[in-house]
Amino acid sequence: MSVCALAVCASLSGAQGVVVLPTAQPVGGELVERFQFASDGSVGPGWSRPDEIARKYFHDELPALFARTLVLDDETPQHAELRWIFTGPHAGFTVELGAHKVRIVERYYDSFGLYEGQGNYPEKKVFELAQQLTGRARTLTVEADSHLSVRVRVNGATLLEAPLKFDVTRHQLQWSAPRIEHAVMAGALQRPAAKTVAIALEPNKRHQTMLGFGGSPSIPAYEALSEEGKAAYWRLLKRYNLLLQREYPMGTELKPDLSNMDDLAEATPHYYGDNFPNGEVSSFAYNKKILALGGDVIYELWALPRWATEQYSGPRVIDAWNKAIRQQAKPDEYARIVAEFCKKEKEKTGVAPAIVGIGNEVEQPAATYAATTRAVRHALDAAGFATTKIHMADAPYMYMGTARVRDLALDAAAWKVTDYTAAHEYDFQEFAENPDLYDDRLRAMKAAMKEKNFLATEICLNDARLQEASYRVALAAAQLYHKNLTELDAVGLMYCWLLLDVEQPSFGASRSLLVPDRTKGWTAVPSSFQLRVLGAYSRHVRKGMQRVEATTTDSDLMTSAFADAKDATLVALNRGTEPRRLQMTGAAQWVEMERTGVEEENAVSAVPHEIVVAPGEIVVLSTIKAE
Repeated sequence: MSVCALAVCASLSGAQGVVVLPTAQPVGGELVERFQFASDGSVGPGWSRPDEIARKYFHDELPALFARTLVLDDETPQHAELRWIFTGPHAGFTVELGAHKVRIVERYYDSFGLYEGQGNYPEKKVFELAQQLTGRARTLTVEADSHLSVRVRVNGATLLEAPLKFDVTRHQLQWSAPRIEHAVMAGALQRPAAKTVAIALEPNKRHQTMLGFGGSPSIPAYEALSEEGKAAYWRLLKRYNLLLQREYPMGTELKPDLSNMDDLAEATPHYYGDNFPNGEVSSFAYNKKILALGGDVIYELWALPRWATEQYSGPRVIDAWNKAIRQQAKPDEYARIVAEFCKKEKEKTGVAPAIVGIGNEVEQPAATYAATTRAVRHALDAAGFATTKIHMADAPYMYMGTARVRDLALDAAAWKVTDYTAAHEYDFQEFAENPDLYDDRLRAMKAAMKEKNFLATEICLNDARLQEASYRVALAAAQLYHKNLTELDAVGLMYCWLLLDVEQPSFGASRSLLVPDRTKGWTAVPSSFQLRVLGAYSRHVRKGMQRVEATTTDSDLMTSAFADAKDATLVALNRGTEPRRLQMTGAAQWVEMERTGVEEENAVSAVPHEIVVAPGEIVVLSTIKAE
């Protein structure tokens, strides 16, 4: 549910009246800690607020997703309030339960810019919602789920729902009551027990053959790294197996003779907010390093120089930004640029690009896409690059990509020489709170592309609502990776940027896996949790592996498996709020386990006898030693 929708909900809560609580039912799970407060009890020990009742601090580190319940011995006394406080590295929320009301308040406290003139530390409330109630409250449940939301239940009834993009890791209780009375509040913390989930692997049922994982580096950002930083950068790319190098080449500033194709000083500026520009330019030296690590280069032009376009005056064509196109590509010029790049690439690195694309996010008439595809194939063959494959023009959204596939298939010659379908998936952000709703768009693409293989050429979360550097948001992207692999049979997954030079951190956290850190000697560091989450898939799934059939008895345990003649890998993502205990049939003799979560950065260990996947965790089992 969006913030706007919740604001409407908040405004209607009074009109809806008071919620009559149902009778509390037994809650399944494990009682882990008891608590007890007395209104006339002792104050908090140590340096504390004057006369505040001592708090209860739970020794219960919270996973990324969770459900926790307070089982109360008795109802909340009049004039008293139980505050359940959840905290994380940047923000937190509090659930307040009184005799007649439950309320949730979210706040950020990680910047002086949030200071509102009161208190001795910065804090700003960003969300508040309350509901009146009547009845005996005996259970209070807080559930932070994979829908980027938090729900509050009293006696099992959902009374509040709020957006929750940030991470919380700890929780505590505070009880407020008149100190001149004797009133008691006691109970226990309960957390859910693990569910056993069956996984059946069928190695003989094979699907797509993987090309790999990767993204686009900003070459100016790479050149800004120190020598030590560059060495560390290549170690990271190798560690995470991010070896599909998708070029962001010279665009509008490219000269007709192509002489500045790899001239860093003439890189086409690429602007993000108030950050310094990250230019579009090729680097054959960079590509050579990618190839040396066993990777591949994918080349695709974006905005073309004026001399490579011509005026368009045909039927009205609207792009993704609701603008009518005025210029269209000259197919033969596009093909010439691509063929010349391939020549330079082979001359400088020894190998031509593995794949070339037909245009990045620039809307064209369908006939122009088809003509460009035919022209590129002809130019590649004439120049001796018959093994270089072609992927279709990238659209910014999946539904637009599907429309392009349908149009392209109408031209039999262009469709025949198209090796891969492709699309960017920025429209997934409309469904980040409910990823399964995106399945219809994936199925439509799958049906349209028929026997073709799919490349997910650009994935990132750049919507303002999702620019939170949290693991919870990264986990939404992980669900998209899983869906690409299992529903579209994607052969390659590429994040938008591998490396981006930014000042404003939200641009790095949302758009790039890595950013230069000037405070650490200009070395590349992860911008957020996005790197480790993509790494859960990329590190143990190698080029040439095929996806094999993997089925589970639980849709919240998102499972995919891969194998080749020698090795096998299983990836299991738990998007539920309960732990999952794995019970497998048809499994390989795993030699390595990797855990990815809020605390685990692709942490490798031996394989235990019992494998339990925590809520929000990704567990990888493999015969490959990735380190």
